[in-house]
Order: sequence, then C-alpha cells, then structure tokens
Amino acid sequence: MRLFIAVPVPQDIRENVAALGKEIAQEGVVPVKPASMHMTLKFIGEVDEAKLGGMKERLGEVSFKDFDCALKGVGVFPNEQYIKVVWAGAESGGALEALAKAIIEAMRGYDGHDERFSAHLTIARVKRKVDLKAFLEKHKDDSFGSFTVSSFHLIQSVLKPEGPEYSVLACFEAEK
Repeated sequence: MRLFIAVPVPQDIRENVAALGKEIAQEGVVPVKPASMHMTLKFIGEVDEAKLGGMKERLGEVSFKDFDCALKGVGVFPNEQYIKVVWAGAESGGALEALAKAIIEAMRGYDGHDERFSAHLTIARVKRKVDLKAFLEKHKDDSFGSFTVSSFHLIQSVLKPEGPEYSVLACFEAEK
C-alpha cells in the first residue's frame, strides 16, 4: 500500500486555490483537482499491509492541540528555473511544522524517505519547462483563507491513469 499523512483542507479553500490552477493550465502543467488537495505532512510510500496496525498505534500517540492555519502566497519547487510543483504557502506560527516533526518521529522505521517538511498546498504539477514569473509575482501576496487544524489523516493513494485515488484509513484528532 502507498501511504501518506496529511491535514484535510476545507472545500472552499481548496476551490480558491484550484482557481489558480486553471489560470496556469497549459500543455505540461497539470492542475490538482480540488478533491485531491491536502497538506502532506509526511509521505511514507509503499508499506506492507501487515505494518498498518503498528503505524496507526504510533500515530495515535502523536498529541497536538487545535491550531489555526492560513494559506497565503504562491511559490514553486525546486526553483523558478526548473519548476516541478506550483504551491500555495501555509502559515501556522510553527504549529504545522511541529506536528509534521512529531509525525516524522512517530514514523521512523516505516520508511526510507527524507524528513524535510515544507508547509504548502499543491496547486499544479509541471511536466515541462514553463515561465511562471508573472503568475508568481501577481499572486505572491494572495490570501486563500484560513482554517483550524483539528485532525490529520493516514491516507492510502492508489495511482490510476486518470489520477490518484485517495482513501482515508485513519483519522487522528487533536487533544480536547
């Protein structure tokens, strides 16, 4: 099973961000559908189903309190000369980063992936060289909305020709 851990984002904010995907849609630029948008805290990758119980147990031990998160501005990975991902930034006063760090710690031993985290919501994936300087300048200070993070999800991703299909395997709530 291909797994990752993410924070769900409210529908209205996903739609605000998705409007930007339509603005830059062109050959080689694939906008993310609003239904597929989430903020990934940790990509795990392929995991044997037999390990799922242990993963859920460890994730259940991650404790955090509700916190506010705002989506603001746009950027790209890895850089403007070689764009692979266009994103909206996430600001939470460090709470999102702290949650990601706790999750990365809890998942040690379940994956071999790097432990870097960058708070963002993907707008589009880029398959060829494009110039988005004007777009980035136009939207660098845009605000897409804010919401309260009160849970994170363990999600299975099944890759299909029409795009990934996501299923929430477990939901972990903030402390009350």
